[in-house]
Amino acid sequence: MKRPHFSPALASFELAWTDAAFDTIYPEPPLSVLPHGVLSMHPARFFQGVLASVPLEQSVGLRLTLWMIALAPLFTIRKLGTIASIGPDDRVRVLERLLASRSYFVRQLTLSFKAIATLLYARSERVRDAMTTPRTPDRTSRAPLVSATRITSRAKAKIEASSESRGTHEHAAE
Repeated sequence: MKRPHFSPALASFELAWTDAAFDTIYPEPPLSVLPHGVLSMHPARFFQGVLASVPLEQSVGLRLTLWMIALAPLFTIRKLGTIASIGPDDRVRVLERLLASRSYFVRQLTLSFKAIATLLYARSERVRDAMTTPRTPDRTSRAPLVSATRITSRAKAKIEASSESRGTHEHAAE
């Protein structure tokens, strides 16, 4: 038996946060090779529906996760603003840092939010078709068919500096 619970509607600023965060995860082309981004699928309305349909404990947890992501620019990139008020490149940096956080709790909450975005995004028939149809490589394109992560030049420099400080190098196994 499903227990009824009270789930207040998202405030307008929470709706904007949801749209911004979901759009960062699944952006519109040309930032994505998929046919469209998630923004056209009304992510805030979807997220509000999820909050209304799950038990109270999960609803509160998901809403707190939204708040964590929304306020993350303050402590991840030291920028005054919310996820909705910063630029697209900064949004990507914020989510990358949350997903790479030292805190397991922060990483998992961010990943669960991304999973909810995926539940909505996978509803699109065009997106599912694009994800399941093999692509033929374009001989003029040098972009990989699958990119596991996008490593920024700043992140690459940090990785290289970290390796040098530990005394390791790329041929350590030799």
